[in-house]
Amino acid sequence: MEEFQIWSIWSSNRIGSGLVGIGSILGVWLSMRIAVASRNSDESNLFSKIVSSAFGLVTLSFCWINFTTIANTWIAAARNLTDLKASGTEISSTADGYISYVGTTDAVTMPIPLGIAFIVVSGIIILGQIWMPKK
Repeated sequence: MEEFQIWSIWSSNRIGSGLVGIGSILGVWLSMRIAVASRNSDESNLFSKIVSSAFGLVTLSFCWINFTTIANTWIAAARNLTDLKASGTEISSTADGYISYVGTTDAVTMPIPLGIAFIVVSGIIILGQIWMPKK
C-alpha cells in the first residue's frame, strides 16, 4: 500500500466519523429532551422514567462505541504509515508528524478522555433530569 492510499482511506473514514459524530450529538440531544419531558410531565411514572433512562444510557453507549471507533481510525492510519516506513518505503514529513501526533499504533478499547468526559457529563444531565427531586 502506498502513502497516498493510506491518506485516501483515512480521509474517507473521516467522512463517516463526522456523520457518526453528528448522529451522536443528535442522539444525546434527543435523550436530554426526553429527560426534560419526563421530568416536566405530571403523568410520568416509574416505568416511563426507567424507559427514558434506558434510552439515554443506550445512546451514551452508542457514543462510547463511536468515539472508540473514531480513535481507532486515526490509530489504524498511524499503524499503516508506521508499517510502510518499516518496510523501507520513504514517507513524507507530514506522515512522520501524524504518527507522532497520534502517539500509538495499538488499538484502543475506550474513547479519549475528552470523549469520556462528554459521555459522563451527558449521563449526569440525562439521569439528573429524570431522577433528581423537583423543588
